[in-house]
Amino acid sequence: MHRVLLAGGPTLVRDAYARVIAASPAFALPAQTPTLSDALSNLTTCDLLLIDAQELIRDTSAAAQIRLRHAAACTRVVVLGHVAPAELPFLTGAGVTGVLGPYLEPDDFLTALDVIHGGAMLISPAPAHAAPTPAFRGPLTPLTQREREVLTLIATQPDNTAIAKALGVSPLTVKSHINRIMHKLAASSRSQLVVLAYESHLITPGTPAATRTAEAEHHALTSRPGQSS
Repeated sequence: MHRVLLAGGPTLVRDAYARVIAASPAFALPAQTPTLSDALSNLTTCDLLLIDAQELIRDTSAAAQIRLRHAAACTRVVVLGHVAPAELPFLTGAGVTGVLGPYLEPDDFLTALDVIHGGAMLISPAPAHAAPTPAFRGPLTPLTQREREVLTLIATQPDNTAIAKALGVSPLTVKSHINRIMHKLAASSRSQLVVLAYESHLITPGTPAATRTAEAEHHALTSRPGQSS
């Protein structure tokens, strides 16, 4: 059972999230704190810390950034609510492993929490009617099929060794792929590649990371010489 701590945001919003979470047998009854600062003393009692995006917007000081990194070092951290695309690299760089917008249905929301708890990074897409943000709209057209597979695994695997194992190649080969992907997409960091994978819908929130890894492994096996398709 996953233990959840809710931090920040309007009380009614926290209560709504709490009811959805507590209704699931996979989650323990969540605790609530009005601010991120209050939550820091309770991190040892939770498996997932859910922070309202308004809490981060309200306090953008350097001290708040330090508190966020401290929280991410102790538990899995998820930001709930509207987050500007330009803020995503900072959040992922600070250790946040989930950003869930307010447009998810309750079942999808719970599935997303379970996926994040399992070790994956997950960023929910913007609603279908929202206009794309130019800074993160970079097309994946220049990428080869293998580079798309690598980009998918960058967003779901912890390191290059895990990616190499999934694809049946060496970590050095993976590093070369990543360097080419960053050059083609004009990305400046690994975190930005993760953002691009989600913003381009290469990764769909709610699909377990293990499933994506298995698909990549299957493609690696069937694409090797002498293997049947």
